[in-house]
Amino acid sequence: MIIRNMPNDEYHAHNSISKSGLDLVARSPAHYRYQEKREPSRAMVIGSAIHAAILEPEVFASKYMLLRDVKDRRASEYKQAVAVYGEEFVLTGKESDYVAGMQESVRTSRSIMTLLEKDGDAELSVFTKDPVTGVEVRCRFDWLTKCGIPLDLKKTQDARPDAFGRSVYNYRYHVQEAFYRDVWKWETGDSIDRMRFAAIEERMPHATMVYKLDDEALNEGRRLYREALNLYAKCLERDHWPAYADEEQWLCLPPWAIETTFEDEEIV
Repeated sequence: MIIRNMPNDEYHAHNSISKSGLDLVARSPAHYRYQEKREPSRAMVIGSAIHAAILEPEVFASKYMLLRDVKDRRASEYKQAVAVYGEEFVLTGKESDYVAGMQESVRTSRSIMTLLEKDGDAELSVFTKDPVTGVEVRCRFDWLTKCGIPLDLKKTQDARPDAFGRSVYNYRYHVQEAFYRDVWKWETGDSIDRMRFAAIEERMPHATMVYKLDDEALNEGRRLYREALNLYAKCLERDHWPAYADEEQWLCLPPWAIETTFEDEEIV
């Protein structure tokens, strides 16, 4: 099932597992099953605004109120706007400038705009079943062109290759690509192209880079999501959601924590 323009809260409320859910399962099934429901943080609100501004500018213009002269969310003008538009759709002056800066940076990126100017869909939701385990899964593309090129926006502190490579590993973006591409194929029977990750720096000048992951990263991402998905299916079947291992273990310092640069010194 492919759904366009699905409200974000409906997507997240669906009884299926997403990549972010699999990330929790990979930590432990208990972290997924007993996760606390959180209210959207301000960073998440701004992140959603950035996505709307870049991917759906008409929606952004109609749904968001930009209070460019308001510096503090305690101001009465801000509270009045929230009562009308809702807190997640009202941005203060600094937040408005932040979103506008990233939006403008993307507009000057030829590689990003080449994809956004193609016919496509923003926030495209896909629901299907894993052919191996039979469990329901879902994913949501930031942007998918009609010719089958997915684009994903990533806010980052540093868009240079070495730094963003660490972000790929830490936030499991390679898992995301493998999972999204496979979910699409399971539902449609068709393959889509490599995912383009648009890394956009959060600080001025909001420099951008666009990356494609190599085969090794994609294969590792597929191995990791499959491991988590199989474990999820087993827990779902047994209704048993364990946390960490229940026995004592040896713990060693990681290699980076051990001094290895000094030379052996003669003891006098």
